[in-house]
Amino acid sequence: MCSTPKPKKKVKGKNSTNVVSILSQMDAEKRKQFAERANEASERREVKKQEAIFQQVQLNLNKGHASLKISTMTSKPWHYWLISASFSEIFHTLFHKKQPIK
Repeated sequence: MCSTPKPKKKVKGKNSTNVVSILSQMDAEKRKQFAERANEASERREVKKQEAIFQQVQLNLNKGHASLKISTMTSKPWHYWLISASFSEIFHTLFHKKQPIK
């Protein structure tokens, strides 16, 4: 951008050709400790990911069960309505061919 200030000095970093990785400058014991900590962190991330997947599956199953309960509750046999209906609803249903009021 045009309005950003430009640095007055040029800074150069040290160029090192012998450094390949962070582990190359550590001794064997520190490399082993580093690897153990990195493996533990990786395992924790994997466990978190598996728990998130499990929770999502449980949530989806619970939603499915809730919709199943609702659909079974609304589709009761006709004699349940007959037991709970009033005489006027039965009369109107039989003689006027109206749907029962639920």
